Amino acid sequence: MTVDETKALVNELQTEASNALEVARTAQRNNKSLKGENYYGNKFHASVITLSRLEAALKPSAVQIGSVSSSALSRHISTLKSESAPYAERYAALKQLKLIIQSELLPSIETMSASPVPQSEQVLPLSVVQGTRGYLERIITQANGCYEHQWFDASSVMIRKFVEILIIEVYEANGKDSEIKDGNGEFLMLRDLISRLLTQTHWNLSRETRRELPNVKNLGDRSAHNRRFIATKADVDKVTPGLRVIADDLLHIAKLK
Repeated sequence: MTVDETKALVNELQTEASNALEVARTAQRNNKSLKGENYYGNKFHASVITLSRLEAALKPSAVQIGSVSSSALSRHISTLKSESAPYAERYAALKQLKLIIQSELLPSIETMSASPVPQSEQVLPLSVVQGTRGYLERIITQANGCYEHQWFDASSVMIRKFVEILIIEVYEANGKDSEIKDGNGEFLMLRDLISRLLTQTHWNLSRETRRELPNVKNLGDRSAHNRRFIATKADVDKVTPGLRVIADDLLHIAKLK
């Protein structure tokens, strides 16, 4: 569903909620029931059907505002669909419904068409790689964006790719790339890249970089290759502090900073 289609449903929901309130108000004023086969009962029932349809259609979007507000939204709609709720409760429910829609749901829907540039940098600050290589900047943008959207397996894989490329950059910048290629001239797999780097005496890697490189690799490998492993926020959070040290260390050795 597109952003415009979702907005249209939200607007229809507000309109129909107002209609349901008006039917109930008019029925009460004329001392008529909302139940059974009668003019107001039939009109109110049609409004209830429409509200139920719209609520179901909007559930995926409503989830974005959080469980508490989503629950409140459903509760207010239920009050408006009730055949027996007092008018004052219906009126209050409509006010709260519109408040949630205007202050939370619609702003959340706007993010469905968010810029490809993430609003947060929870994996690695983009400033760490700015001015180095365009592809390194794009990889970190993707890693941050995946984390922001809670796609933690995807974020883990981008982190792994970032480290793999950094190691290659180190060897190329120092004219030693032949040391990390196989007999066919292809670069080694990350496991062997890390092994070669950790046994290398050309550069003085920090103790933390040495400790964290295998952790980054293991998380990326599980996310990419283990069909039963699903990365969580906690998994990614464990490697991000070390990732910053790795990035600074290898970018410096690769003469990119």
